[in-house]
Amino acid sequence: MRPIFLRLLIVAFALLGCAQLPAQHQLARNVYDTKSNTWVKVTCLFGSLPAYGYVPIRVEMNNATEIDRNLTLEFTSKDHSGFGSESGSRLNSSFEFSCDAESRETYDFIVPVTTIFQTSTYDTGSELIMKLNCSGFPQVSGSLSSVLSYDWPSVVASSALYVPNASTLTSHISSSSRSSSNVEFASSFDPSNMSTDWRAYIGRDVMMLTSTDWTKLDPGARNAILEWNRLGGRLLIYTSAASETFASLQIDSNSPADSGSRVIQRSFGTVSLLPLPTSGRLDATATTAMVRGNSTGKTQLTPGYSSLGQHTNYYHLLYSYAAKWPLLDILGQKHFNTVFFILILLAFAILIGPINLFVFAKAGNRHKLFITTPIISLAASALLIVLILFQDGFGGRGHRMVLMEIQPQENKAYIIQEQAARTGVLLGASFETSERTLMTPVALSPSRWSRVTTDSNAPSSYTANEGDDGLDASGDWFQSRSIHGHLLQSVRSTRGRIELSPEAGAPVLTSTFDYDLGTVFYQSKDGAWWTSDALGKGNSVTLSPSSKSAFQKWFVTQRHQFSSGNAKQLDFLARQPGRFYALTENAPAIETYRSIKWLSTNTLITGHIAR
Repeated sequence: MRPIFLRLLIVAFALLGCAQLPAQHQLARNVYDTKSNTWVKVTCLFGSLPAYGYVPIRVEMNNATEIDRNLTLEFTSKDHSGFGSESGSRLNSSFEFSCDAESRETYDFIVPVTTIFQTSTYDTGSELIMKLNCSGFPQVSGSLSSVLSYDWPSVVASSALYVPNASTLTSHISSSSRSSSNVEFASSFDPSNMSTDWRAYIGRDVMMLTSTDWTKLDPGARNAILEWNRLGGRLLIYTSAASETFASLQIDSNSPADSGSRVIQRSFGTVSLLPLPTSGRLDATATTAMVRGNSTGKTQLTPGYSSLGQHTNYYHLLYSYAAKWPLLDILGQKHFNTVFFILILLAFAILIGPINLFVFAKAGNRHKLFITTPIISLAASALLIVLILFQDGFGGRGHRMVLMEIQPQENKAYIIQEQAARTGVLLGASFETSERTLMTPVALSPSRWSRVTTDSNAPSSYTANEGDDGLDASGDWFQSRSIHGHLLQSVRSTRGRIELSPEAGAPVLTSTFDYDLGTVFYQSKDGAWWTSDALGKGNSVTLSPSSKSAFQKWFVTQRHQFSSGNAKQLDFLARQPGRFYALTENAPAIETYRSIKWLSTNTLITGHIAR
């Protein structure tokens, strides 16, 4: 009996150990040479793909040979459904690196994934296909696919929370998700292996982990998560002791926790401290309700509060811009002048037919048809091209709205940029953004000019790689004779800020921005409102008294220039006293396609006053 008992005990411990393994997805592990133990492993640091954004990939290689190895990593991200539909978009990216002889190296990459606009098929999802080529060895491949839902947030949970709770929580939401019963509550991650790039977390709505997990994070990873949090991510930290606070966890905030609540607002996101049951098992009903967000309109923050209400970021990409987008209204409707083209076709029919037959190539000279017909056809084609160029022109025109949140203590600006453009004839498809950024198309309402719509049958193909300064892009990001909309997000280093003079009396503000500001509003900590018509770069201004109603009138005008999702983000910021608000046409935007002439770039800047 003892040997059997020992075997069972060993199996039990093995299963327990497997259950606690970090739930990362291994895309590939291949032993190139068994004799020298040369191998490569490719791992996705999260167990699932987001509906848009990026996914962190780690490559480990042990090169025990005496030859340096050059490697190329190629990814194709595309939509994926239970019926095998591939009518959506796809995005290609590649990375090159090397591994020296007799060395072991680890490489981290941030891989862009295509935004999934196909929602009408069963088990709509995303798929990532990988191919790894290593000099002197055969190709290695792997893939990962995930089911998506626009009505359920993209959640990632640490293995400490995922292992005891994932099955119960997934069962709880399966009946309430409208898109598919196969949507999982969350995917998991290992806190000791996390990316130090904020872009790795874009596309995720909620992150859940314990305070112990939080302390295990690499400082660079912790900083990246806090940057993602400021851009709108919701961070849920489960604590074992009430004595654990935001200060003890080294989470900074300009906003104190609401009375009686362990929740703080950080820019567009929130951080919640929640009690961790001794069993480690979370209440399914309360947890799923909290993760869905809060859309009750309460003035106080609640745990898991979402500035977007119960709609996810993915939902807004699919529907908010198509419903009513102010930038498209400013851009106006594009009208196709059919009269000229009908006249040209009519003239062409007359020329190519009776005139060609009875005038240019009369009886006895029919052989001239071989000369006159091509000439008439070429002339008509050239005239059509000239008319198209005359009507549409080269390049394009567009409008941009930028929401910039300043954090002076971090020397950073958190940027959300919307842009809409109408293109004419484009002579190229490549460009590089001016900085590291998320860039995604947004779905527009169907029209003959819209190239990206929800559930469109017209596939799009994109390429995105790491450039010298930003995203090196090509493909269908901008197409000729089309209307395009994009959302961009970035974290920008800046020393620009608004400083408050400590002198008594009316507030005196000083700008360190290197561009002029227009109208400025400021709410002091006592709730009083102050304003100025302008604030020049590097200058100071004494504010004049204003009122809450005057600010709200101005504020409503500004928020109505954004899409509904980002307007809600702006409302979320307006909850905090001690902020300034300024409008300018001079702030630098995130630059994309250089042939687009941006007719307007309005930036709404807000942040806490530096003292």
